[in-house]
Amino acid sequence: MTMVGSLNKTGAPTALLRVDNLIYQVRPGNYLGQNYGKILKITENQIQLREIVQDATGDWTERMSSLDLQEGKK
Repeated sequence: MTMVGSLNKTGAPTALLRVDNLIYQVRPGNYLGQNYGKILKITENQIQLREIVQDATGDWTERMSSLDLQEGKK
């Protein structure tokens, strides 16, 4: 999964993701990825996520993550 672009439709930031050669549009509040990642913010170059993962003791914890724009990659 790669971020390939971003749009700003009527004031609502939208990111374009490529997954298996298909393009998807995502917005803040959507969920993304295998770790229950909730999209918090979309900028021109990055998607910021809050994920829920298990730590070494087996407890569930939140962590921040990001997906950066991949320019020129196919």
